Amino acid sequence: MQEIKVRFQPADIAVLEQQAALAGTTRTQLIRDRALSAPVARLTTVDYHALVADAVAATRGDLPRLQVEYLVAYVITKLDQHSRQAVAGHQPTS
Repeated sequence: MQEIKVRFQPADIAVLEQQAALAGTTRTQLIRDRALSAPVARLTTVDYHALVADAVAATRGDLPRLQVEYLVAYVITKLDQHSRQAVAGHQPTS
């Protein structure tokens, strides 16, 4: 297997690590799967943090930001997995 290097901001790496943990996979495998899968809607880092901020505001301070961010990452990951499974189910097999 040939190696390809990719650079990420520390905040992006943290998000990838959370998403990989939630998906029960490695960060490397998560990145590989996303690079090779059919395109789905993407959430930019700025949009992700805005979404977390909105979720924090919706909790009115009842939950710490870290817990809210974990939940947001969890939901995004699950939605992404569901979307990928739906796309994979509609692709012809070789």
